[in-house]
Amino acid sequence: MEKPPNCQSCYMPMDEPDKFGTEACGAPSKDYCCYCFKDGDFTEKQTLEEAVAANIPFWKNEDEGDDVARQRIMGIFPTLKRWAC
Repeated sequence: MEKPPNCQSCYMPMDEPDKFGTEACGAPSKDYCCYCFKDGDFTEKQTLEEAVAANIPFWKNEDEGDDVARQRIMGIFPTLKRWAC
């Protein structure tokens, strides 16, 4: 079985049809989730640093601080399509 794609903005697994964002024509986005991309555009105009800060709560485990989550995010986000240079 093929692994579901991850959002190329926030890395959320897109493992159900309702988790896919939408293109301007209404078609599901192949690259971005429903939280990051709607109607062919990003839902938040933010920098990489702002995106990292906004995602810390979703990446943080109970027994670790923000710095550990930030480090884990920074190991992935810069490689994603939205943030890659």
